[in-house]
Amino acid sequence: MANEVAQFQKIINSDKMQKHFEEILQDNAASFLSGLSTVVALNPDLAKTNMNDLTNAAMRAAILDLSVLPDLGEAYVIPYGKRAKVDGKWVTKDVKAQFQLGYRGIIKLVQNTGRVGRLGGSVVYEANKPHYNYVFDEFTMENENYDPYVDGESPVAGYLAFYYLDGERIVKYWPIQRVINHAMKFSQTYKGPDHKDRYGKTPQTPWYTDFDAMAIKTVMKDLLKFAPKTTKVAQAIAEDDKNEREARDVTPETEEITTTDEASVEPEIIDNQPEEDNDNPFSGVDTGDAPNPFAEKSETSEDVK
Repeated sequence: MANEVAQFQKIINSDKMQKHFEEILQDNAASFLSGLSTVVALNPDLAKTNMNDLTNAAMRAAILDLSVLPDLGEAYVIPYGKRAKVDGKWVTKDVKAQFQLGYRGIIKLVQNTGRVGRLGGSVVYEANKPHYNYVFDEFTMENENYDPYVDGESPVAGYLAFYYLDGERIVKYWPIQRVINHAMKFSQTYKGPDHKDRYGKTPQTPWYTDFDAMAIKTVMKDLLKFAPKTTKVAQAIAEDDKNEREARDVTPETEEITTTDEASVEPEIIDNQPEEDNDNPFSGVDTGDAPNPFAEKSETSEDVK
């Protein structure tokens, strides 16, 4: 694995790659390639993808002017694939890199349009004493001043997202059980909060490694359904929904399987991603010779959704 990562990083940092992306991203090429190299180092399974898939996924973030560095939480490049038995061992095969929006990326995209005021999201704790009326979609808190870093820990009650429009604060709240139910229904990689794989390990996918951020993003996308936004933002969110529903987990490497009656390939495999509509913001992606991931942006509309 270390050799695969080193080889990928060597290609990413080559003069040929630098020159190619300078033609596309101009002054942003260096930071793009540096971020891509860092992402591969942080997630070695990405070195099992082909370079074209990897740059395609990363370029989706670049098109939207988002960083793929995980610490920033704007966008992610995540490996998904299938497990197969080779010479008596379960190995990860057919890994594909996939672009995924982070909730901070959604905030950046929406606020850059200038059509809404401040946009944000937060965990809501039981100590906040939240009250939610589902029928009228009304949310209040008795204790808005609770601070978990100052006042001590409290169980999570739910998640909220908000934005300001013409001086009014618009809020959307989901209780934690609604978030869990949504993730179990629509995410192929989430099987419940206590789920372990067949080897007793917690899956290394975003709903397990960063549940709060995924929950806030989910509530934020629900909030923004009827908010003023550009076509580009709406389509980026729709693309993220599609990707999440089609993704499959890359299970961590395991010990050799000695039984002989198991199938040679695990039943959960990654589905081939369908062709994207020509009117989405990623339709300029070129799937020709690596690493040329896009020729030009096709998104020009800025109509309010």
